[in-house]
Amino acid sequence: MALTSAGQIFLASSAVFLAAAYALGRGVSRRVRPGKGTSVLVVIILFSMIALFVPFTWWTGQALYGLATKPIYSATVIGHTSEYRDYEEKDSRGRTVRGKRLMHTAQLRFLGPDGAWLELPNSVASGDEPVDGDTLKVVYAPGDRVASELSARSVGLWLGACVMLFILGYFLWAAVWYASGRPMDGVRDFGLGFLFRFLLPVAASLMALALGYAAFKYFVLGNPDGFPLWVACLCTFFTLALLPLLVTLWKPSPKQRERG
Repeated sequence: MALTSAGQIFLASSAVFLAAAYALGRGVSRRVRPGKGTSVLVVIILFSMIALFVPFTWWTGQALYGLATKPIYSATVIGHTSEYRDYEEKDSRGRTVRGKRLMHTAQLRFLGPDGAWLELPNSVASGDEPVDGDTLKVVYAPGDRVASELSARSVGLWLGACVMLFILGYFLWAAVWYASGRPMDGVRDFGLGFLFRFLLPVAASLMALALGYAAFKYFVLGNPDGFPLWVACLCTFFTLALLPLLVTLWKPSPKQRERG
């Protein structure tokens, strides 16, 4: 049985990723344990990181480029499909919870570039059931199998992926730097600066805005989403609890004060 082109690309990519992981793992192992062999565990970890970073960087870049450059259309929800999907998340005690969640994918209808009506599934699945007749913006190019939703939700998902890829790329860069025998002070300082001066402040700010907006909609806009009172109270409580953390995170460091 002959391999398809996708299978050939998969095997070739896996071989390249494994070779790169072995080369990096060999350098890291020599620096950690001089005179000993290459650690298989280090090679496996590096292979997993490379195998995640390279293809997802390509897919994420293509998705963001498509959202920015493809023609925009106004689509109408004409139905939806539903399916249970596996999920894994942390509970309030830090324990991993696994299960299945019912997700809905809207079926959209819009006038395509050649003047014909097109019916395609949305690119984003949601736990909220789509409402027939709702309209949303999508981007589409001839040949696409889905209509890519253009919204704060879809852009936010891809930007979140960019942050995760940046973190993964940072660790790969650190591995390359370490394997080449270079000093790690600059790499360490950059990582700490990115984590405590950018990632945590931005993530905490976005969380506070989301929680605060939910409370604002309940108490000011008349609760359009129909949330119970306890949800609004919890959102208000956690918004207020985040304020001291935000002040601390956004407070200039002593070095920044000296420069200022």
